Amino acid sequence: MIKKSIDVKELLELSGEKVFLKKLGKEYEDDYWKAFNEGDIESTIFTGTQQVFNKTNVESYLQNISLDSTRIDFIIFSKSTKKIVGEVVINDIYRNNRSSNLRICIFKKGDFNKGYGTEALILALHYGFGMLNLHRIELEALNFNERAVEVYKKVGFKKEGIKREGWYFNHRYYDLVTMSFLEDEFREKYIDSQYNLKNLL
Repeated sequence: MIKKSIDVKELLELSGEKVFLKKLGKEYEDDYWKAFNEGDIESTIFTGTQQVFNKTNVESYLQNISLDSTRIDFIIFSKSTKKIVGEVVINDIYRNNRSSNLRICIFKKGDFNKGYGTEALILALHYGFGMLNLHRIELEALNFNERAVEVYKKVGFKKEGIKREGWYFNHRYYDLVTMSFLEDEFREKYIDSQYNLKNLL
């Protein structure tokens, strides 16, 4: 009997039907800056960005995250265009608690509602629970960003509560919705109970 050969890199690739994820590094510096810089104001507001960035900031940012063991930064590529459409980040990784935070941003309004964010979230969660062995992944969303909250619910996040006046922007405080996903909940929703690595060998 001839066994199917396995390309481990292919096995671990974060690839879906609409998007694929690549770990953010200096090799993507120019493309990342271009995509980020051309992003729309909606993305800036919805993700709670409070800083103004320039290319020098981005270069320093890439250097810093390459040395930070508490985070994994992925850039999101559209499969159809091969262009960067956003980023998804697993950060604040606490190994003892097996927990982390997650954030996602689709840079341009024209790329909203195409399923890019939903698929990127699921791929990142697969990595967090399946490769990093996390138990809990949480996120926060601005309470007026109803579209994002509904996407998170659809993916499987559960609402835990409201962080009252947890975010400040332009003379006002806004509430944050806190949500989380646990490993057992994720596996029940997305992982076939018969899945076994041996079946691939």
